[in-house]
Amino acid sequence: MTVRFVEPSDIEPLRRYFGGLSSQSHYNRFLGATRGVPPSEFERMLRTGEAHHFAVLAEFGAADARTIIGEARYALDPQAQAVEVGISVADDWHGHGVGSALLANLECRAVAIGAAVIFGDALPTNREMLGLARRRGYRLTHPPGDWKLVRFTRDIRIAQDVPCARSSRAVPLLAAAG
Repeated sequence: MTVRFVEPSDIEPLRRYFGGLSSQSHYNRFLGATRGVPPSEFERMLRTGEAHHFAVLAEFGAADARTIIGEARYALDPQAQAVEVGISVADDWHGHGVGSALLANLECRAVAIGAAVIFGDALPTNREMLGLARRRGYRLTHPPGDWKLVRFTRDIRIAQDVPCARSSRAVPLLAAAG
């Protein structure tokens, strides 16, 4: 498995990936019922780096026959020094460490850009995501004013189990963004 940034040539593989998700996985990823993925979401995903939004893919297979098995997006809020994340994993790959690998990758990226906190929202019925968040040491609460979702939050300034947290190569982009 490899994790890499989304590229413009990924539009059709991404369409196939999202089209292959079960209705429950799609519901969990987009926090409710949707009919497909709006074109605006694909456009935002493909513009990695604009307005502090980034997207990465998990792929599996040989170089000429790679298949998307997971995706994750994250957005930096420079004022709050926080990174918000969203993750999905192909149904056949649940329980194989893809979500954990994506979340660890996002944690490293958040540390590298100088964020203090990483968080995401999940439906209370999304047991896979909430279980992963618990195992990775996230605190579970509710977003302000929204009792229908569960927010998982982690202070990554003090995280000892984020492999890149102690790296001297971390480049704080927050200073440049301010």
